[in-house]
Amino acid sequence: MVRPIQQIETDLEALENQVSAIAQKIETAYQDYIELLGETLKNQLVFSVYQICTQEYPEGFLKLSLSEQQALQKKIRDLGKEATANLKLGGEVLQRIEWNDEQAQALEEMLSAEEETENTENTENTENTENQFNIETLQALLNSGQKESEPDDQTPPKVREWCQLQAEAITMILENVSSEANEILRKAGVLPQEFPKEMIDAAIQSEGTGSMSNRSPGVLHLMLELERKHQDKSSHQDEENEVIHLAIVRLRVGELEFAAPSLNTKRRTLRNLEQQLQQLDEQYQKLTRERAIAQAELAWRSSWHED
Repeated sequence: MVRPIQQIETDLEALENQVSAIAQKIETAYQDYIELLGETLKNQLVFSVYQICTQEYPEGFLKLSLSEQQALQKKIRDLGKEATANLKLGGEVLQRIEWNDEQAQALEEMLSAEEETENTENTENTENTENQFNIETLQALLNSGQKESEPDDQTPPKVREWCQLQAEAITMILENVSSEANEILRKAGVLPQEFPKEMIDAAIQSEGTGSMSNRSPGVLHLMLELERKHQDKSSHQDEENEVIHLAIVRLRVGELEFAAPSLNTKRRTLRNLEQQLQQLDEQYQKLTRERAIAQAELAWRSSWHED
C-alpha cells in the first residue's frame, strides 16, 4: 500500500538535507583537490617536457641556441601557470553555476565547442590562444550570474551533474595544456616535423594502436606508420611505409594522481563522497517514484465519477 503523500514529502525533505550536507563537503573537497592538482600539473608538465628534450629527442633540443632553450623553458613554465589559473577559475565558475541550469548548459556547450575548435582551427593561429580562450570564456560565465545560496531544488541528480561538469572541465584543460606543450616543442624543432598538430592532438585524445603510455608519466609513446613516396628511374612513384617513434606530452588525471600520493588521497576522499551521493540518489529515485504513484492514485480517485 502506498504511503500518504505528506509522509513521502517529509522523507524527501530529510533526504535533501543530507544531500545538501554532502554537496557542501564535495565542493570543499574539490577546492582542495584542484589546488593540489594545479601544483602537480605544473611540476609534471616541466618533467614531461624535460623527458622529451633530454631522453627522447636530445639532438633536437641541442640544436637550439641557449636563448632558444631558455625561451622554450619559459613558455612551458608560463603554460603551467596559465593552466593552474584555468583550473582555479573553472572551479570558481562551477561554484557559481552549481544550481543554475542555464549556466550549466552554457558550460557544457563551451566544452563541446572547445573540442570542435581543436579539431578544425588553423594551426598557425593557435599558439597562445587556447588557454586565453578558456580564461575569457570561463570569466564570462563567472560574470553572467550569481550562485543561489539556498537553492530550492538541491537534488542528487543536480549535484552529480555538477561533479560531471567538474571532471569534464579538468579533462579539457589537461588536453589543452598537452596540445600547447607539444605545439611549442614542434615549432621549436624538438619533435619530429613529419607529424602535424592535428595528428598529435588526435593522439592525445585516444590511446591508439601501438601506444605505450606507461614508460614515463605524462609522456605518450607511439609507433606510427607513415607513407613515404619516391620516384624510381622509370618515373613511377612507389610508396614505402616507415614506422616512426613519436613521444609527446599527454597529461592525464589518473597519471597525475598516481605520481602524487597526496593528490591520490584527495581523489579517494572525493570518490567516497560521490559514492555516498550515489546511494542518496538511489533513495531519491525511489521516493520520487513513490510520490508520483501516490499522486497518480489521488488524482484518479479525485477525478473518478460513477455513471
